[in-house]
Amino acid sequence: MSQWAEIRHMHLVAGVPKKEVARRLGLDVKTVRRALSRSEAVFERKSPARGRRLDPWRERIAVWLRTEPRLSAKRIRLLLVEETGPISERATRKYVSAVRAELFPREGFIHRTHEPGRSFEADFGKSWARIAGELRRVHYLAATLPSSNVYFVKAYPMERLECLLDGLLSFFLWLGGVPGRGVLDNTSLAVKEVLRGRDRIETELFHSFRGAFPFEAEFCAPGKGWEKGSVERGVEYGRGLCFRPIPEAASWDELNAQILHELERDIDRRALPDGQSVRSALEEERAKLLPLPAHLPETCRVLTRVANRFGHVRIDRVTYSVPLEQAWQPVTAKLFHDRVHLAVGGEVVARARRSFKPGDMVLDPLHVLRTLEKKHRAVDEATALKGWALPAAFGELRSELRTHTRKPDQEWIGVLRLLEVHPMERVETAVRSALAQGSPRLETVRLLLRSAEEERAQVEPVALERDELAGLTVAAPALERWDELVEVVEVVA
Repeated sequence: MSQWAEIRHMHLVAGVPKKEVARRLGLDVKTVRRALSRSEAVFERKSPARGRRLDPWRERIAVWLRTEPRLSAKRIRLLLVEETGPISERATRKYVSAVRAELFPREGFIHRTHEPGRSFEADFGKSWARIAGELRRVHYLAATLPSSNVYFVKAYPMERLECLLDGLLSFFLWLGGVPGRGVLDNTSLAVKEVLRGRDRIETELFHSFRGAFPFEAEFCAPGKGWEKGSVERGVEYGRGLCFRPIPEAASWDELNAQILHELERDIDRRALPDGQSVRSALEEERAKLLPLPAHLPETCRVLTRVANRFGHVRIDRVTYSVPLEQAWQPVTAKLFHDRVHLAVGGEVVARARRSFKPGDMVLDPLHVLRTLEKKHRAVDEATALKGWALPAAFGELRSELRTHTRKPDQEWIGVLRLLEVHPMERVETAVRSALAQGSPRLETVRLLLRSAEEERAQVEPVALERDELAGLTVAAPALERWDELVEVVEVVA
C-alpha cells in the first residue's frame, strides 16, 4: 500500500486523528493534511528544472554536432575547457548525449518479410585462428539467406576482392543456386564510386563477376549498415559459432572444412519463429533459386607487371618468381585467394602459393636451375635455393661429386634439373641407387631413371582369337650366338 493510501485509510476509514497518523508514520502533520486533501496519488515529486553548467555553450555544441555528428564528448570538453573551466568528463558526456538525442532522434524501422530465393546479404567480419601453430588474424565472409535464416562463413588471410568473389562463389555452390538479389555495403572491393541515391559505379571485376551469374546488386546507403541487418547478425553468429574458442587447423582449407562442418550441424539444431526447422526452410528456398551458370567465372584479380633482371615479380609487397629466361618480360598475374598464376605471352609459366606476408619471397628453385648450370659458382648464394627442403640424398651426392669431378656444382645442378620432368621421389631413389653403386654421377642417375621407367612400361596382353595359340611357347633368343654370326660374316667378307 502506498503512503498516500495508508494515510487516507487510517484517518478516513479507521478514524485515527491526523496527529496520531503523523506520529505512527513518522511524518509531519502538514504532510498528512496534504495527503488527505488530494484525491489522486502523487508518485513522484518533481523538482523545478535547474540550469546546467554547459547551457551557455549549448548552441555552439549543437552546431558542432550538426557539422560533425561523430564528434566525441571528450573532444568537445577539450574545445570548451578554456572557457568553461574545469568540468568533469561524466557531466560533459551526459550533456552532449542529451543535445545529440534532440538533434538526431531515434527513428523507427520497417519489419520486412523476405521471399524465399529472392535475396542474400554478405559482409566481412574479423576474428582469430591458429593456423599451423601460428596465431593468425582471420577475415571471414559471412553470407545469409534472410528468408530461411541460413548462414555461410568462409575464412581468408586478408579482405581482398578475390576473397570476396571466391566467398560468394563458394556460397552459391553450397546453395546449389543463385538468389536474384544481393545486398552489400559500399566496400571499395565492389564499389568504385558512390553516386546520388542508390546509383553506384562498380569495380570492373565485381561487375563482370555479377554479370556471369547474374544477380542484382543492391548497396546500402552510406553509414546505414542496418539495411543488411540479417548479415550483421550473421557476422556475430559466425564469430561465436566458428571462432570461439580460437580454432586450430593445419591449413586454411582445413579451417574452412571445420567451419562448414559446424554450420551444417547447427542448421539441424535451429528453428524459425513459426516452428519450421531451418533445414526444411533451406530446402524449400533452394528449389526457388536461379540455376548456376554452365561456366563459372574465375575469382581472381588480374594485374600486369614486368619481371626484373632476377626473374622476380613484386605484387602486393610480395615477390614471386618466373623462369629466369623470362627476365625483363611483361608478365600477367592472376591473383586468386590461395594461389598466383604468372603468364608471359599468353602462356602460364609459373604457379605459386599466395602469400599475404609483406616482404615475403615465394621463389621456385626450378626457375633458376638452367641459368645456374652455366653460372654454377653462384650455387651457394642463390636466394631461390635457400630453404629448399631437399632430401638428404642430394646433399650426400653433392659431397661425393666434389671428389669425382672438377665441376661438382655444375653436375649437381644437372641432377636437380631432372626434377623438371621427374617427380622428387623417383629422382631421390635414383640418387640413392647411384650412391650405393659407388657411381655418384649425373649420367648414372639418368640411366637409373630411364631403366626404372622401362620397367614400369608394361605391354598389354593381346587378346587371342584362337585359344589353341595360347599353348605355344617361343624360346628365348641366344644372344651369345651373335658373336659367331659376326665371325662368319667377317670370314665371308
